[in-house]
Amino acid sequence: MKTSLLLVSAVGFAALAGCGLFDDSPCGDHQTYDLYLLGSSIVDSTSGSYYSYMQGNDRVFQWSELVENVCTDEHAKMDCRVALLDETTTGISARGRASWLFLFEENFTMTKNGSDIKGNGSVGLKQAFDKDPAWFVPTLEVFFPTKGSYGADTAFLKQNVISVEMMAKYRKF
Repeated sequence: MKTSLLLVSAVGFAALAGCGLFDDSPCGDHQTYDLYLLGSSIVDSTSGSYYSYMQGNDRVFQWSELVENVCTDEHAKMDCRVALLDETTTGISARGRASWLFLFEENFTMTKNGSDIKGNGSVGLKQAFDKDPAWFVPTLEVFFPTKGSYGADTAFLKQNVISVEMMAKYRKF
């Protein structure tokens, strides 16, 4: 009887831990930063998260945001996605990254699969911030050879990219 009671208790504890009901993390609540832009809102400069620049012969469209008050005891996880018009769309590349404390940066490989360009990764902030509240900047960039002007590049982007999405999951300090 003791063995079966012990087994039932162990299974019950494992179920609670697996479901996230038992959380002994020193961090605060789970948080999600989610940037999802669709259609013409992709190049909406009023949001504060959009920027465009030239890098050599490539036009780069960039979305980024400062995420603050992050717990350093758990890694921040990022997922990035660029939805293309269809799987035959070529000439467009994307890159994802996170930067923190002005000196550190982690780049994430993004690969094309069908009509999506996707990538993900995680960053540990403890080495840079120790036990203090941390911050990082998740960034998603779409780039391609310029079409000659900002207007032509913006039109090309709107014609060939349906949406951009960047999600960062972290724990609050």
